[in-house]
Amino acid sequence: MFLLLVFHSKLRKLAFIPAVLFVICSLLLRLYVPIEKNADYGGYANFMFEEYHFQWKAIFSEPYFPLILNTLFKYTQDWKESLNGMYLINFVFSLIFYIWLAYRKNIKYWIKLIFFVFSYTLLTYTVLRNSPAYFLFGFLAYYLLLGKKFWAGYLGFLTHASALPALAATFLGFGKPTYKQFLLILLGALVFSSLLSLPYFSHITNRLDTYTDTNVADKYGVSIFHKLYLVMIIGLTLLIYKYKKTAVYNNFYCAIFLIYLILYFLNPVMAFRFSYYIIIYIVIYPFYGKLKYDKILNMVFSIVLGFVFYNIFFGSHFDLTLLK
Repeated sequence: MFLLLVFHSKLRKLAFIPAVLFVICSLLLRLYVPIEKNADYGGYANFMFEEYHFQWKAIFSEPYFPLILNTLFKYTQDWKESLNGMYLINFVFSLIFYIWLAYRKNIKYWIKLIFFVFSYTLLTYTVLRNSPAYFLFGFLAYYLLLGKKFWAGYLGFLTHASALPALAATFLGFGKPTYKQFLLILLGALVFSSLLSLPYFSHITNRLDTYTDTNVADKYGVSIFHKLYLVMIIGLTLLIYKYKKTAVYNNFYCAIFLIYLILYFLNPVMAFRFSYYIIIYIVIYPFYGKLKYDKILNMVFSIVLGFVFYNIFFGSHFDLTLLK
């Protein structure tokens, strides 16, 4: 938990030391914990590893994972080693993102802390295709909010197609929506939904069909959790609207929030995966200002969330008795 020290602005002059310790401890943990123990490893291991040849017509079919995996296979000649290499690459991307996040002075300590605790294990150890898309989107949204550009952020759709509507929404800007812009947002959401019928997006529709199959609903985790998560997203939006209206009452947020609602009624699992673009945007939004209870929240979350992080990490891995 050395990164927590980096998060705290008062320790910024000494932040280099805990940042280095965080990298070392994270690397040791990554090397010590068997990759095969991860909860999602079986899903990736069962992937039909076939020779992959990139084609420009398949640019929207998430080429990142099979392209890198096949490239690694050419050197290792072993699919298991190649898959493990993908986990290590994802681990490096994760370190870069979380250390970058830790050094953002205009993002509150306790907000960064909450996001780190509840997302680090998922984005670093569990998902492979989604994580780079989330990270690139985080960089992009942050710099766009500051009036800067981060063109590499628009490559997120190469790793996961869920980034497409979020990236498209950035072109709407962050200004206060007007009646015409509301109609444009609604039209854009409908156009995106209709585009899913094209062959280029067949992998998305096939996944949607799988998620909506009642025979496999339990396997993919469709449960009361997703209803509670919907309530949380709506409640969080209303709370932020009360204290910082411009953060959520803008063209971009209205668009991705509408897309989230549409996806929820199509399938809660897909909505949950898309919701990370909402969560990351809320986390990296740099203009919340001071709150009355900031110091109390910093102290309480620093103590409580350490235990939460421990439980989340072990909950996402199978049989890590050697670490207990």
